[in-house]
Amino acid sequence: MKMSKFVDLLSKDLEALGKLGGSELETAVSRLIPALSPVLRARLMEALTEIAGELKDQIPGTHVEARFTGDDVEFVYSHDDFAGKETFSDLNARITLRLPEDLKSRIEKAASKEGVSLNSWLLKASERGSVTIALGGRQLKGKGRS
Repeated sequence: MKMSKFVDLLSKDLEALGKLGGSELETAVSRLIPALSPVLRARLMEALTEIAGELKDQIPGTHVEARFTGDDVEFVYSHDDFAGKETFSDLNARITLRLPEDLKSRIEKAASKEGVSLNSWLLKASERGSVTIALGGRQLKGKGRS
């Protein structure tokens, strides 16, 4: 989905409303629209991010993200395959990991935001980063999307 499509539509709506108020208002609105475009884009990003968060909350065991790349917006949905795995008896291997304090704080915030323990968050991140799929002579690494 392209955000510019919606920013353009909102800009046209504002232009049409400006025409209703006469030439002075029409001129003022035409000057405001270029300044409003970045603001409209930022508000759209906030709304789409909030929608993704609400979807995640409504569908247990899933993860939904709104990803923004330039003008493109993409919703990414994935099953949370590791929810609750830290209580399974097969999770008995231990490692000691030394991290800079600021990185540890960012990881703790990310885990808290997702509503999972630090251990679960690290387990999911490690699993995502260790996936490799060979297709013909090519390899795909990372998290799959459906």
